[in-house]
Amino acid sequence: MAVKRILILDSFSITYRAFFGLPTTIRTRQGQAINAALGYYNTLSSLLNQIQPHFVAVASDCKAATFRHDLFPSYKAQRPPMPDELRDQLPLIRQLLHAAGIPVFELPGYEADDVIGTLSSLLPTDMEAFVATTDRDALQLVNDRVSILVPNAKENRIYTPATVQHEYRVVPQRIPDLKALMGDASDNIPGVPRVGQKTATKWLQTYDSLENLLEHRQDIKGKVGESLRAHSEQALLYKHLATIHRNVPLLFCWQALTLNTDFSPLRDTLDSIGIRAPLPQTG
Repeated sequence: MAVKRILILDSFSITYRAFFGLPTTIRTRQGQAINAALGYYNTLSSLLNQIQPHFVAVASDCKAATFRHDLFPSYKAQRPPMPDELRDQLPLIRQLLHAAGIPVFELPGYEADDVIGTLSSLLPTDMEAFVATTDRDALQLVNDRVSILVPNAKENRIYTPATVQHEYRVVPQRIPDLKALMGDASDNIPGVPRVGQKTATKWLQTYDSLENLLEHRQDIKGKVGESLRAHSEQALLYKHLATIHRNVPLLFCWQALTLNTDFSPLRDTLDSIGIRAPLPQTG
C-alpha cells in the first residue's frame, strides 16, 4: 500500500520565524515590509519541494483567548505584542495560501497546536504527516506516522520517536509531563519550584507519568520532595495546559486538503506582493 503524505504548517510559528529571520528592509516600492511574507513563502516552497506531499493544511491561532487562558490567566502573558510591521503582512500571507489553494484551519478557543493535534490524530491508515513548526510543544504528537519538521536554513530537523527519546530522554507522549514539572518559559508555565530538567527527566524515567509520580510523592526525599508535594495540584494543571488537544470540533474532508500541483495562480500573487521567487516544483 502506497503511503501518502500530508504537510501541516503551524502558521504563526513559520510567520514569526520568517519575520525575525529576514530584515525589515525588504520592502515593496510603496515602502511596506514584506520580509515575513517572503520568508514564509520561501519556507513553504522549500517544504513542498522536499516533502512532495499529496495533502497540505495550515493551522493558525485565533485572536480570541483560549481555554488555557481561562484556566490560567497568565498563560503566555509574558509574550510581547505582535510587531505592527508583522501584523501588516498577515493578509499577504493569507493571499499566498489562497492562491496556492491551501486551506487554513483555525478555531476560537483553541490554539493551532490543537488543530494540528486533531488533524494528525485522524490520519487515514495510508497516510503519514510532517508537521512544520518551531514549537517544541508539538513533539508530544510524534509517533510512527507523525514527524515534526523544524525548518532550518541549512538543514531541516526531523523529529521521530527515536529522535525525541534521544534528545529529551522521555517518550514523546511524556513531553507535557516534563513541561509540567520543569516549567516552560515560552508559555509562562512556572513548573514545580526546585525542579529542573534533569530531576524531572529522572522522575519520569522512574515513574513514567506525572500522575504516577504524584501517587508516590511521599517517597521523594529532601526539599525537592517537599516542593513537589506542595505543588501537586499546580503540576496537574500545568500538564493540562501543556497537553495538545486532539479532538477539537473540526469539519473537513481529506479531499479538500489535496494539493493542487498547478501553482500558476501563485505567479500573479507573488508579483503583486513584490516577491520574485520560483514556483514550487511538485507532482
